[in-house]
Amino acid sequence: MHFILRFSAKPLLGLLLFLASNSILIAEPAPKISRVGGDYLVTAIEHLDKEEFRIQFSAVTPTGKFDQLTLHSNHVHVAVKQGQKLRLSAEILADSGATAEVAQMVIFVVNPQGPIPVWLLSNRAGPRELNATKYLEMHSPLTDYIIM
Repeated sequence: MHFILRFSAKPLLGLLLFLASNSILIAEPAPKISRVGGDYLVTAIEHLDKEEFRIQFSAVTPTGKFDQLTLHSNHVHVAVKQGQKLRLSAEILADSGATAEVAQMVIFVVNPQGPIPVWLLSNRAGPRELNATKYLEMHSPLTDYIIM
């Protein structure tokens, strides 16, 4: 059974003009997302309560911006150890110059077959759209399919 829908374009056009004139269709510009990457040392891993950990990272080569990173998470990945040097790429949630809180990050765990990317998420970032494309922007696709 087939249905044919017929409608007049005039009411639809009127609705679109109304929405546009009331700024309902005008999209807000997306906020600029800050990212940082480089070599960092894991300087502290603190178990704050039952379901929250604070992991702190310090830049190996400080630049004055994002030298100290903090990630609040509900777990600590087995590959993350205090005193360890890691290459990472992080998306900034909030910053105050040299220090920043991280919304998400990819750390690159050293492996004889090549670096393995591990994605870490903040539990303070709130409801956000974390598409796979954002993950792909943050690491090398050459190591996507290494299973550890």
